[in-house]
Parts: sequence; C-alpha cells; structure tokens
Amino acid sequence: MYYDEGVSKTKIARGLGISKAFVVQWTQACDQDLEQDARGWPKGQARCWDDKVYDRIEQLHTTLTSDPGEFFTGATAIQQRYRRRYPRSPVPPLRTIGRILAALGLSSSRKQGRSKGAARYLCYPEHTVYHRLGQRVMEADFVGKKYLAGRTAPVNFVGLCFKQAPKLRYFQRVTGETTTALIAVCQAFFERFETPDVIKVDNGAAALGSGSAKRTLSRFMVWLLQQQIIPVFSVPKKPFSQASIEGNNSVFARKFWNTQTFRSLRMLDRRLGWFNASSQRYTGYEPPSPQRSSRSKAFVPKVYFIRQVRDDPNHGPCIDVLNEKIVLPVSYTNYFVLAAWNLNTERLAIFFEKDLQSKRIKSQKFTVNPNSRFNLY
Repeated sequence: MYYDEGVSKTKIARGLGISKAFVVQWTQACDQDLEQDARGWPKGQARCWDDKVYDRIEQLHTTLTSDPGEFFTGATAIQQRYRRRYPRSPVPPLRTIGRILAALGLSSSRKQGRSKGAARYLCYPEHTVYHRLGQRVMEADFVGKKYLAGRTAPVNFVGLCFKQAPKLRYFQRVTGETTTALIAVCQAFFERFETPDVIKVDNGAAALGSGSAKRTLSRFMVWLLQQQIIPVFSVPKKPFSQASIEGNNSVFARKFWNTQTFRSLRMLDRRLGWFNASSQRYTGYEPPSPQRSSRSKAFVPKVYFIRQVRDDPNHGPCIDVLNEKIVLPVSYTNYFVLAAWNLNTERLAIFFEKDLQSKRIKSQKFTVNPNSRFNLY
C-alpha cells in the first residue's frame, strides 16, 4: 500500500486499525513480512487476562446492576468488588476493565464537557483555598428542586462532599432551603463522619444572609465560626467555582434521581440511604484518624470571599463583598481575587494568586455592621 500504491502512512494506520508508529517502524524495517506474528499470544486475545476474567467481570457487572442498593456499575465499582470477591487473584487495571466492558457491550459513554481553562488563566485561587486555609475542605450546596409525581411541593436536598482524599459525597433530604436545614445537616454530618477545617458554599441567602444589608454576619457564618470552621463563599453565578459539589449533584441526578420513580417520601429516604452507602463504598471513604478532640485556642475567626473583579460604571474595577464595593487597580479587571475578612481586627484583605503564590494587593477597614442581627461575640 505504501510503496506500490502510494497510500499515506496515516491512512494505512486508520485502515488497518493499527498505530501510525507501527506503520512507520514497519516501512523502515528490513524484514517486512506481514504474516509473521511475534507477539507471543494469539491475535484478538488479551495478553494477560483470559476468558475467566471476562466471565468474572461480566458476572460482577450483572450483580451490581441487579442490586437495588448499588448505584455504581462502572470500572471502579467492578474493580472494588473484584478485589473483595477474588482476594487471591490479580486485579485487572481500571483501563483493562473498561476495555473488557466495552468488548462485552456493557459500557456506556457520556459526553464530557469542554474545559477551556479559564479558571487557571484568570488566576482562580484554588491552591490557596485547598492547601493553605485548612487540611480538610468541604463543599456544601442545595441540590436543584425536585418533584414527586402527584406532589406539588418541591423536594429539597443538601449535598456535601470532600474533593480531596479521603473523598466522600453525601446527600440529605431537607424540608426547605433554609439556614436551619443547612445547619442541621452539617451538624449531623460532623457527628457521623468528621468536622472539616473549611466549608465552601455558594452565595444563597441560607448561607450568606441578607441580600441588602452591608457588612453583616449571617447566622450560618456565626455558627461555623463558633465551631472553629472557616466559611468560604464561592464566586456568584459561576458554577465552576463549586465544581466538586456541582459534579456530585450531577452524579446524584444521573445515578439516583433519574434512574427510578419514587412513590413516596418514605421510599425516597430509604433509597437515598442506600445511595449514600453505595457512594461511600465507591469512594472507599474512611474517617481520618485520629479525630480532632478539641479546637485550637489560637483560632482566628475569618470569612473568605472568592470574587471576580468587574468594571462597574460607577466605581470602576471592583468586587462586591457583603454589598460593599471594594475598588481595585484596573490591572486586575476580570481576574479572580480572594477577600479575607478578619473579624478580630475588622479588616478586609484582598489577595491575588499567581503561580501558586498569593500576595496581598489591598487592605482596608471593614467593620461589622452594628445593626447586624447575628454577632460572633
């Protein structure tokens, strides 16, 4: 094809289903006998994994899909189950299991979103939040409203997750998107699993508080700080800044909510417990040890706000923190910054992260509103 017919190496590789590197190597080799197979194992058969492994993976997939208490049936779940069921046998890698599932017609592809890297380009302070504010960072958010057939009132959920190992996702049904519900779910989570150092939440009224009053502490902020937990508020109207919990909410919809019809709240709560247990098995979560028995006496109460600098027609380049405009140099327009409100000194410091290094670019007085309904002291 290459020498006699002039077909390009790329077309040969695509037509024969082989790599271009092999085509290049073969066309440059002295011995060009295509009939010779020096691989050492039959063509069309895996080198290390025989039919017994194929049968085991197929059986495990059938077991997972037929169990109403299991919600994860992909390569990771099968590898975990394989390791437990066949402890004395070598465990196939995830990629091998994925290929076997595809060969058996048991895999389903999901279209991935396109990432443009805007967060990194615009200096989103991820390294500071996840590596400098505390060891354990948890994200929390309300799941979008759901509805049961024949029921007009919406069903509400709170989702909690740890992005970094040991990873965990957890969901709880609540009566409404209120501060009371959010605190109750967090408190129960801390008692059952672990207490984080930092909680990252969105700017909803249940967490941030008043939508009009300036420099006020919300009830949720005060409660977290009393537990010596640092609140971090994500960028308004930017779901990617809560990427982990948003991704877990997507898993909740695909693996749980959209897969079955719930006839009652009792049925919903029971199966939600199954889903949480299945998620914990899937991530392999175990609470860190040892658990912290007491909080540090040197704890400094701070509240953090991740914001994007925007050009305001009345103020110029600025960010909005608790309904106050904080003016910044024009060079930071469109970039992300991290605002740290120290409640002991009542000052607001603005930090800019670049190449994993954070520097302070502004500091100003930021007193707590004396009319604030909730106070830390």
